[in-house]
Amino acid sequence: MNEHSLAEWSAELLASAKARFVALGADLAQAPADAQRALDSINASLMTGSGVRAATYFAILVMVGVAVEWLYWMYAYSPLRAAMAAPAHTPADALRIGLRRLTFSVSGLLLFTAATIGVSAAFAWPPHVHQLVIATTLLLLVLRLSWIGVAVILAPGRPRLRLVPVVQSQARWLAAAVLAALALMALGRFVPPVLADSVSQAGHVAGALRFLAYSLAALILFVAAFAFFGASKAEGVRVALFPRSFPLALLVFSVYAVWLMNERAAAVAAIVAIVIALQIGLRHMVYYYWREDAGALPAIVLSLTRFVVALVGLGAAAIALDTPLSSLAESASPWIRIGLRLLGVAVLALLAHGVWIAIRSVVDQRLARIGPADPHEPPDATSRLLTLLPLLRVTTAVLLLVLLVLCSLWALGIEITPLLAGAGVLGIALGFGAQALVRDIIAGIFYLADDAFRVGEYIEGGGNAKGNVERITLRSVALRHHNGPLHFVPYGSLGSVRNTSRDWVIDKFNLPLGIGVDSEQVRKMIKKIGEEMKADPVIGPMMLEPLKGKLYRIDPGVKIFRCKFRSPPGKQFDVRGNALKRIEEALKNLGIGFADGKHTILLPPVTAG
Repeated sequence: MNEHSLAEWSAELLASAKARFVALGADLAQAPADAQRALDSINASLMTGSGVRAATYFAILVMVGVAVEWLYWMYAYSPLRAAMAAPAHTPADALRIGLRRLTFSVSGLLLFTAATIGVSAAFAWPPHVHQLVIATTLLLLVLRLSWIGVAVILAPGRPRLRLVPVVQSQARWLAAAVLAALALMALGRFVPPVLADSVSQAGHVAGALRFLAYSLAALILFVAAFAFFGASKAEGVRVALFPRSFPLALLVFSVYAVWLMNERAAAVAAIVAIVIALQIGLRHMVYYYWREDAGALPAIVLSLTRFVVALVGLGAAAIALDTPLSSLAESASPWIRIGLRLLGVAVLALLAHGVWIAIRSVVDQRLARIGPADPHEPPDATSRLLTLLPLLRVTTAVLLLVLLVLCSLWALGIEITPLLAGAGVLGIALGFGAQALVRDIIAGIFYLADDAFRVGEYIEGGGNAKGNVERITLRSVALRHHNGPLHFVPYGSLGSVRNTSRDWVIDKFNLPLGIGVDSEQVRKMIKKIGEEMKADPVIGPMMLEPLKGKLYRIDPGVKIFRCKFRSPPGKQFDVRGNALKRIEEALKNLGIGFADGKHTILLPPVTAG
């Protein structure tokens, strides 16, 4: 759309708004006189035979509708009372009961409406009266349906059956405000067309009635937005600085302003406002039913509900415009084309967000069940999940973001084939220019595929790289040295990996004893200590094989005994300390001491010369 057409469109909009205000002013000025003429015409019509016959027919219709609904409630009232008397300990229980209440109540209302409208076709009505009867019936339908919806959702007199997070002190006033606004909007929707078509010279009355009804409804909703949706003390400082009442009141004002300028556009504006209001309150609604559940289901339901609300709003806007989707797609207007493309981008964003929420929630829930790795315990089977799940989450986020950008460009009509070709060339250039980075990433992929190490394990790489694995990224591994420093080692320079935390370890230590000890006695003593340690309820589970010992070598003045045992990774230090304490006590009881490492030199005796 060029600059000239935009100026023309703005001028047409202002001219339409001016004509609209002039018409509203004329309606308000001439409404009293038109109302008096309309009342005189109605009184004259009622005094005729056709008027009496029409009133009789209408009374018969009401009695037929009431009788049909009364017969329905003869059978449905007991199940409805049973449903309402059922215990509702959670919001989910209240939702199930509310759906049953809604089904019973709406079924009776639809029977009343169908019976009334159906029987009305059997009578010969005076001109324009049948239209008035149908409009009155539809008005009753909307009013009663509004009451049923408010009674089920807000449940002013039954807090245990309430389906929304509203406090009891506000429920009754909020229900009254919603009912009043809905009744006024229904009055402004159904009554003015009947007055304008069927009553002579009452067009100004219809316009004034519509203006007053919609204005009062907008005022009630505007005041209710500040009265019932202000900042809550429990919602924190952020909500207090920007309460939900402000955007809701702004939406009400915007829709009313659009209606004042263009009545047809007001329907679309109202649909957009309802969708935005629902999107604002959906999070509170969804988590109202899963307050104690921090799993993946609430987030998935929230994302899916947002998507469904957006699609329903789109369909309602298309119906309000009375334009088929095929006509919208073939429209020559650049604004419609841009809107459709932006709508496609929004749908893609909602889908990507839903997939991301589902995957992220599942990963976070799994990580929460596993819990953080205990540095004092050896890694188990869950350590591999602690290693791979965070990488899966990051990879999924990057992949979804890239796909969303590419698909959005395609939806906007931008050719992405040159972009993909350019990205390929750029990738090759980056590959040559950043060989170390590519080497690190590829090496990391193979390390993870080989399951060379996991979070919490102690590894030793090339050079001085060694420590407990604390964090793994796409490029490097973070190793916490046993002295405290944290080393970030790129995969490309990690080299050969020695994993000391996998499966089991064999620990060996030496005992230096005097040259005169009995080797067999010492061997049996070590074997007995190993059997005692294996039977110990604390040390025994830490030993996969008992302690054993044998004569390893003989040095000048010293016998070296080699002891060994097998234990889970990380437990060898506790087992070795316990074994040394027991061996020391056993040697003391046998009167055997450790070799002191001193050398004794024997000199031949000196004879007198």
